[in-house]
Amino acid sequence: MTKTREAIPKATREQVMDEYKHRCAICNGDRPQLHHIDENPSNNNILNLIPLCPNCHLRDQHNPTAGIDMGRIELFRRYKDPIILSSQFNPLYKRFMYFYNIKDDVSSGVLDNQAKELISFVGALKMGDFYGKQLEGLIVSPARGFVISFGEPNLVYAGKMEEHRREHIDKLRRNVGAAESLLIELLRYQDWKYNAG
Repeated sequence: MTKTREAIPKATREQVMDEYKHRCAICNGDRPQLHHIDENPSNNNILNLIPLCPNCHLRDQHNPTAGIDMGRIELFRRYKDPIILSSQFNPLYKRFMYFYNIKDDVSSGVLDNQAKELISFVGALKMGDFYGKQLEGLIVSPARGFVISFGEPNLVYAGKMEEHRREHIDKLRRNVGAAESLLIELLRYQDWKYNAG
């Protein structure tokens, strides 16, 4: 299927290039080309464009065996930290991807298990104790005690559990941006260097 390519407006091109000082966003190389993050050449939204030198453009974006996940490129575009594109970031990224794919029918237990795994992984990184506690407040299900009378119908209990599950999902959806920002901030304290991955 052929994709329609629209010329990038001059003002948009200049704004993106100025934002990155006319250098490759990944390696700081010269002669950058504008890459469409979503690979739709007609989508010239400024947030969909990133300057890449010819090497990074071919190696990281158009090589089907070595491509970088589009979600990571979008994160990079928002935060401009090349470590987001590094192989060291990948395990952390995989653990917080569930933020973006919360289904309405997922159980609170599944969400808590994913949150605990992420918090445990963060705890192994530099400054992980601090960031883990911050994340816990944002993504772990709200504490809730149920007082159930002996003989109370199962439907009442099930209704309370469903209400708790919905509150947990709502909490996660409200806090996804704050949790994402904390995880990107955590990268500053790691000794990682950019290497494609």
